[in-house]
Amino acid sequence: MAKPEWEEIFLNVLDQFDFWASRLYEGKPISACIGFEPGTTTKSITLKQFWDKEYSAVLTNGIDTLLVVSAEGHILSHEALPPTSTMPPYSPNRFASIADWTTGDRVAVVLNRTGEILIFKEKQLIFARRSGIWHFITCEPLITQMVRPSDKDLRKAIIESCLDTSFARTGACIGVIDSRHQSSSTWQKIITSSSDRIQTDDSEKARTFKQIIDNKKFQELDRRVRQELLSIDGATVIDHKGHIVSVGAILKIPGGSASGGRLAAAMALGKYGLGIKVSQDGGISGFRDEKKEPIFRLM
Repeated sequence: MAKPEWEEIFLNVLDQFDFWASRLYEGKPISACIGFEPGTTTKSITLKQFWDKEYSAVLTNGIDTLLVVSAEGHILSHEALPPTSTMPPYSPNRFASIADWTTGDRVAVVLNRTGEILIFKEKQLIFARRSGIWHFITCEPLITQMVRPSDKDLRKAIIESCLDTSFARTGACIGVIDSRHQSSSTWQKIITSSSDRIQTDDSEKARTFKQIIDNKKFQELDRRVRQELLSIDGATVIDHKGHIVSVGAILKIPGGSASGGRLAAAMALGKYGLGIKVSQDGGISGFRDEKKEPIFRLM
């Protein structure tokens, strides 16, 4: 990915972030961001000189501040980025400002507080190193591979929210009831309590979420709201058009399941359309029909 003229300094940044990932500054994990601005030159202080100073570990936060450098590794500026008016589509929402900065040939490298290294280009997260393994993030093919639900905007919203909960490290379980099962009452039996179904008004919980959702479909909600709903313990279930059926639902899982609760729930939901598990360590897996193996994985 790196251009030949700045490949060496790009690799130096990865090495430095790898070093910082296992270090603390005053007892706290280090987070940082370096942005590459190709085509601009200067003879200012270099990154290597900067890294010799202890304070270099705290001058960017990896969320909305970054150090901008030239292809030769000279420091150009320190930037505090403004909030974005729109969320970049294929980037975790907490890194929206960094992703939004990466227009044209710009590239940003982030070290977050969990020791992960993220690479952004063209407003998208394209690589992520988690637990020592590099992952190529390919969202568009994944959205196509999902096939159902048929509404592409809904599929896109689901994947974006999976990224958001993945990098927030909250985990999530999402079920989409497809049109084949929508009219059947069979799928409803998987939800343990009718009080978890939003439209019933059977509980304070149902009435609260009904008020929060305000008749909006899943794909119409602000991404930050979707992330918070998905972070609630239990499953979020929606229909094939995006209407939210339940939030934080406890599901009936077949007895004898050897898998974890969230994985078992995603597999059970997959029988009625699509079930997605976002684990707390960040992995995303999708299940459909009776298949025991994921139809897709991301990270």
